[in-house]
Amino acid sequence: MSKLGEREAAAKIKGTTKTTVNDDNTEKTEHPQKAVKSYPEQTDKLIQRSYYLTDKLQKAITIKTAEGDFDKSGVVREALKLYLADILEKI
Repeated sequence: MSKLGEREAAAKIKGTTKTTVNDDNTEKTEHPQKAVKSYPEQTDKLIQRSYYLTDKLQKAITIKTAEGDFDKSGVVREALKLYLADILEKI
């Protein structure tokens, strides 16, 4: 397998970049866009981010999800809104 083929295979596995060779033998690397979701009931668009959580936090989020009307992302958003309410009022 060529080096370009190896890079393309690695990119497909990682899902991070795509490298192609143009007609003039130059390489072009494409990076995927961040996921952005928007729900009809929300005025703000949602941008995907990732953070590290402890096992206890993850379990608490899962339990809250089972008990309530939110998915895991919704539970985290609501918790952050409560925690950051004073700052959110200012911006």
